[in-house]
Amino acid sequence: MRRALAALAAVLMVIAAVLIRSRLEDRERATGGTSDPNEKPTLVCVSELERICKDLAARTSDISVRTEDAATTLGTLSSPDFEPRTAKIDAWLAPRPLPGMVNDRRVRNGLSPSVDEPDQVLARTPIVIAIWDDRLEVLNKHCPSNTVAWRCIGDVSGQPWSSIGGPETWGDVRSALPGAQTASGMLAMAEAAASFFGRSDYASNDFADPAFVRWFEQLARTSEDTVGRSGVSPVMEMLSKGPAAVQIAAATEAEAGPAIASSARKDRLRLLYPSPLVTADLVMAPVIGSAAAPRIAKLLESKDVPAALAQSGWRVPGQTSPSGIRTSELLPDSNGAPRPGVLLALRDNWLEATR
Repeated sequence: MRRALAALAAVLMVIAAVLIRSRLEDRERATGGTSDPNEKPTLVCVSELERICKDLAARTSDISVRTEDAATTLGTLSSPDFEPRTAKIDAWLAPRPLPGMVNDRRVRNGLSPSVDEPDQVLARTPIVIAIWDDRLEVLNKHCPSNTVAWRCIGDVSGQPWSSIGGPETWGDVRSALPGAQTASGMLAMAEAAASFFGRSDYASNDFADPAFVRWFEQLARTSEDTVGRSGVSPVMEMLSKGPAAVQIAAATEAEAGPAIASSARKDRLRLLYPSPLVTADLVMAPVIGSAAAPRIAKLLESKDVPAALAQSGWRVPGQTSPSGIRTSELLPDSNGAPRPGVLLALRDNWLEATR
């Protein structure tokens, strides 16, 4: 009897050990933790922050940093197969509403959110329009109320300049937005749509309007015809190749401001701040349950990172931006972007139009 009880006790101890280990592994998977205490946490940055994040990686040995297109990280975080340890991601440095787009897609697919959506904004930059002065002069005469906005740009994109008062030698109106795989491209689409509807609170069902469908498809196709799908920045293409290549480009102020200010062509170009205005509000979105995310957040709040963002043209509270950036332009309290699900639908429409 005693032997039987001892054997039973041994079996129960083995079972208990297995259950405890299983629970620990489940908890570790749920929190994105790792059994290797020497493994560094990983911060993923959107491609617009490549230079800043490379500098960050060079200055610290505490975390791993990598940069990739926003659409890539969006796909990873919203995938049903997402597993933090396998994906090697503890936090995402991206503008709103991209973290919300992740969770919206997951919830629609019956999954739980994978990232937190923080309130603290690290830096801001508006989506602006870069345009050549002589083209601006023609558009000012053609557009309603002498105001160049995305609605008017979309109306004439792909049309001959001669049809709106420009010389025949200019060819067609070549406007371009950043690619749909980038954060700035998604936000530029949002700003363009807000211009068409005349408001920022549009919804997905508004995209069924036949007039919008025609207008948006024309803008998307002209953009692809102008810069293609290579991922090239429209404003950098504009600066390197001149008005024959790109005449109107969407960009973040952080990219376009310093680039134009340092260009030999700076006296021939202007930045426009359209209304409604959309801004890229940069946040760090931690993977839910990541034990390492607070370490990343603390590093991003150090004085070096805000200073680097400001020097790269981002608007950072308490920091001075380099010359050539019109930070005197007031930014709205809201970032002007639509709800995450609406922006997902808008991007899908863009991708459909450019297939």
